[in-house]
Amino acid sequence: MSTNFIARLNKCEAAFHLLVLLSLADGSSAPKEKKIILDFLEKNFDDGLDLIKEQAFLTALPTTEHFSHFEEVINRFYTISSKDERNKIVEFAMKVVMADKTMTADENRLIDKLFTAWDLNRWS
Repeated sequence: MSTNFIARLNKCEAAFHLLVLLSLADGSSAPKEKKIILDFLEKNFDDGLDLIKEQAFLTALPTTEHFSHFEEVINRFYTISSKDERNKIVEFAMKVVMADKTMTADENRLIDKLFTAWDLNRWS
């Protein structure tokens, strides 16, 4: 993954990548998850987002690269966001993961990575 590409992501794009990768962690993106993502973006960001381009990128991204891309995206979002913005995205990330009422091991792995990278206490 190109670091230059990641460095150019704005908050809306980084949030989109983060949430879509979470939604794909269980093998598919449920309609409820997609709705949660689009609602989050609409309510919280007015940055530019070429939805078709970003969806095409994530669709073409091999599943073997999802975890490493997720790590890069959460690091990028952290560097360009405020604590309040990070708290909002964590709240919505949990909604995405729990939209189908279950958390798979892969979803848990990504959530754990997010909480660790942003030094959040998951249980408080």
